[in-house]
Amino acid sequence: MTPRWADIGLTATLVIGFAAVGETALRRRSRDLPAWNESFLAGMAVCAAALFPLSLWLPRSALRIELALLAGGLLVALLRRARRVPRAARSWPRGRWDPVQLALLTAVVLVAVEFTAVDLRYSLLWDGFQIWASKAQRLYYQGGLDRHWYSGDGYDFRLVAYPPLVPLGEALLQVVRGQFDFDSVKPVFLPLYYSMLIATYAAVRAVAPGRLAAAATLTLALLPLTSTYQAAGGYGDMPQAAFVAGTVGAAFRGRDSGDALPWLIGGLAMVKPEGTILAIVACLASGLVWRIERRPIRSVPWGRIAVVAGFLILRLGYLRWVGAVDTTYAVSRESLPVAVARFPHVARVCMVKMLSPRRWGLLWPAFGLAALVLARRGSPLERSLAIATAATAVLFAMIFLFTTWPLDLHIDQAYPRLLAQLSPAAVVAVFAGWSLAQPVS
Repeated sequence: MTPRWADIGLTATLVIGFAAVGETALRRRSRDLPAWNESFLAGMAVCAAALFPLSLWLPRSALRIELALLAGGLLVALLRRARRVPRAARSWPRGRWDPVQLALLTAVVLVAVEFTAVDLRYSLLWDGFQIWASKAQRLYYQGGLDRHWYSGDGYDFRLVAYPPLVPLGEALLQVVRGQFDFDSVKPVFLPLYYSMLIATYAAVRAVAPGRLAAAATLTLALLPLTSTYQAAGGYGDMPQAAFVAGTVGAAFRGRDSGDALPWLIGGLAMVKPEGTILAIVACLASGLVWRIERRPIRSVPWGRIAVVAGFLILRLGYLRWVGAVDTTYAVSRESLPVAVARFPHVARVCMVKMLSPRRWGLLWPAFGLAALVLARRGSPLERSLAIATAATAVLFAMIFLFTTWPLDLHIDQAYPRLLAQLSPAAVVAVFAGWSLAQPVS
């Protein structure tokens, strides 16, 4: 599979459009790479969320309206720059970068080039074709979201309820190409991969020296499940990880990110079904920071809460509209005794997957040690990150208590991918803890 250079150029054009929509939603003029990255993710999240109401309003023209939205966002962004709207603060570090940092970043670039080559040469793997590219095909020919799947495929009807962000990017690329081709959807994953690395660097750089930020980014890039396997096969886990990285990066950058955080938290729910869990955990983590810092009630950011609530309401409304039942899990009063009996086995098998050196190296043991450091010496935000990451890893394991699949098979196929979605948060926690553990000179 070799996408044309034109497909890569069209993907870059769509990225500019998404960033422009994000700039408009965030009402700012970005000045550095982390800010532009946040705008790109926010714009993609806005377009994915808007696809559902647009599909209800004009079901055959929703995709073309999305393209008009990108063009409109670009026009607004240009007008705002012409009117000299105040720029966002520049947060990208200035000054000289030492040779070690430059060497580490060079290695990151080389890994990113390797991922680019593998992504463009690798065929779509199972979920990449069955779920995301197939949903993109339906979007392309239907013009918007609908409540149907391919005739005769009853079990996979559950896939209709999956969030639309990845298929939207793939389908928009096909619209601007003028024809649908499964072999041309892979360029869509490249900007999301780069975004994941940029956000991870920005998050660690906000609390640690440049060397550690570069080392953290290289660590994430070298994890097999973020740069090879399903990540290069068109799965949705790496895009979900990109939004996790973006959310953590926006939280750590604080004022430098402006109001990007709620848009990125909402965007978590637009990528994969488990993204709703991630969004809820992110909200709880934000509330924990608020509680630890003992901020007054009068300073509650109701506008930000409304943004996140809007994303979640649209997601729940789409699920209700589709009405698809996922029979992969059975949660009922009758299933509770089975779930309780499974608990020791699920805990043991998930721990084995988490500690696999082939998949993770020493990431998760290092995260455990870093979490202890952050719990004692970290800021409220760092402590909340450690707690939220650990809690989400446990929640992701608990869903297998209710699986209707063969238990070991389901854990083997799904749990490492779920951890891959969390890996940017774990890497940031590891290097934030490392920075705190260094002796003060």
